[in-house]
Amino acid sequence: MRSLFCSLFFILVSAKCVVADEKTAASIKLTMGEPRVIVRGIRPEEQIWGPYQFPRPYKVGDRYLVSVHVKNDDISNYGSTALWFESRDKGETWKEVDASIAQECGLVLPNGDRVYMPPESGIDVSDYKTTPWNKYTPAYDFSKQAKPGTLPVPDGMTFWMGGTTIYAFNADRLPANLSKKEWTLFRIPKGETEPKLEHASVDWPFLTRVVHVSRSGKKILKSIFPRGNPKIGPDGAIWVSVFSGEGHLNPANGQYSPYYSAEIFRSEDNGKSFQRRAHLEYEADGHEFPYKSGGFSDSDFEFMPDGSIVWFLRSTWYSYTGKEWDPMYMTRSTDGGHTWSKPIKFDNVGILPRLCTLENGVTLLCYARPGTFVRAALNDSGTKWTEPLVVMTPDDRSSLANKPVADPTFHDWDGSCNNPEIIPLDKNSALIFYSDFYYPDKNGVKRKTILCRKITVER
Repeated sequence: MRSLFCSLFFILVSAKCVVADEKTAASIKLTMGEPRVIVRGIRPEEQIWGPYQFPRPYKVGDRYLVSVHVKNDDISNYGSTALWFESRDKGETWKEVDASIAQECGLVLPNGDRVYMPPESGIDVSDYKTTPWNKYTPAYDFSKQAKPGTLPVPDGMTFWMGGTTIYAFNADRLPANLSKKEWTLFRIPKGETEPKLEHASVDWPFLTRVVHVSRSGKKILKSIFPRGNPKIGPDGAIWVSVFSGEGHLNPANGQYSPYYSAEIFRSEDNGKSFQRRAHLEYEADGHEFPYKSGGFSDSDFEFMPDGSIVWFLRSTWYSYTGKEWDPMYMTRSTDGGHTWSKPIKFDNVGILPRLCTLENGVTLLCYARPGTFVRAALNDSGTKWTEPLVVMTPDDRSSLANKPVADPTFHDWDGSCNNPEIIPLDKNSALIFYSDFYYPDKNGVKRKTILCRKITVER
């Protein structure tokens, strides 16, 4: 009898949970406001890709700041001076401000410091002597550090469309001036106003540095700055997502992989040093995952109310495959990021996944290409999500161009860089930032424009 009662109780509780979950799912609705112009740039026919793209927003006190990339999309330009804009009315209007404001845009730490990790450009190593491949013999010593001004035999090699060759090196094998494992960091100590330049040490096992060699012979060593948005975890540590270069050494076995790997790092000493918490290999076995891919690159994570962490991962990279879209994957950790579930496909697209949690407890996710989308978590574990709110259509937009073409390229079709960002605005809303290559100016001329829109969560 007791067993029967327990069984009935379990059934009733389970039924209640299902009803509650369905009620929660039905009660969350996402709406969006009108687009607000941050900056209008060049006409898309002047340069369809590169300038006036990749907005990156920050909240500093009661101000919102956003940087806008205005150079070519090239590893030599990641650290180039961007245009900066400020809003003091929650994204309604924007004005340009001096680029020096960047160093004020850091993450506020529990100790009151503010730290900012800027993007960094690659280093020109064209003058470095390359060790000829014919020097690679069974006796070649891969444990030796290269002499100054010399690049050793690579640990691996891959290629991009357009003729770029990419050499991968275990960082420990490079000359001393190129083998440093550190991130540039600007710190504004609590109670002060002037930023101080620091270099945080990074404990990155098998850190792999890549050198891009163009058809002209120019060699650029790619930087390793974290591309993710740092955030404070429930443990008070700094957490940030990163990804490897184009090809890396698998820390589990030291073997070369031509794909990107996704990483998460933590700092328990307020940004003085970082240690790797998570490493995720792209399993390109032709079965669970499509073989034709760039691997796991841009990613973001969020701490969920049930104590788990969700991690979303981009898998496409045009220069590897010629394809601008591929599935976005999701994985979860229930032990503080030490171990992760096998990544599963979350959606058919997913460039630059970004997450934020509002004061009301709702977690939002944005991603793109083609199209731009926002979804909200429906439960505390992040395993159920609303249907996508479509911020920008995934359909052909090329007819909106100043000079429509009959046979559009992908970026003509898409009409956006589709690298969205999202940050909280207030208790129940967020601001999404994105680009539109076909947004008209006052004369009706379509220009590459950076926009923001308010996303509101209704229950």
